[in-house]
Amino acid sequence: MATLKKSDLLLAMSAHVRGTGLAGASLRPLARAAGTSDRMLIYHFGSKGALIGELLDHLAGEILSALSAALPPQPAASEAACLEAIVKLLRTATFRPYLKVWLDILSEAGREEASHIRAARRILTGQLDWIAARLPVGTDAPKVRAKEMLALVQGVLVLEVAGMQKAADLAIARFYPRG
Repeated sequence: MATLKKSDLLLAMSAHVRGTGLAGASLRPLARAAGTSDRMLIYHFGSKGALIGELLDHLAGEILSALSAALPPQPAASEAACLEAIVKLLRTATFRPYLKVWLDILSEAGREEASHIRAARRILTGQLDWIAARLPVGTDAPKVRAKEMLALVQGVLVLEVAGMQKAADLAIARFYPRG
């Protein structure tokens, strides 16, 4: 029998979670996805809570890496162009599974689950840096602008999940008009 590495287990479980979401993630389905048993997961991670914590940290890293790989850190021509590129990217089929995971993380963070709060903060902090690196050169108060843009992007994502893309597009046009 091959020796299982935590990193391999996390990769397999994250792929599973991207397909099914985090809601209701339990040991048996995660173990099945990783090609092992629930007992072996506990052996490797110590507890279900520790496993979920490490899985969330892994997913946060995956999300941020995927964003950076898909949209390299080049300053946009304008803030509107920056927002347009970000929203266009997040609307792709590639990022749909990450959106599902992101909403699950936020839902549990809203229930004051500490590991989910940590993951949400890591992702949001990473997204702020990611947005700031893409703002046009010379943007006044880029960290503040990145926070404002992140708030709008998160609102856009929520509207889209609720089937309200038109409302999302109106908000984008209102706060970041083209031309």
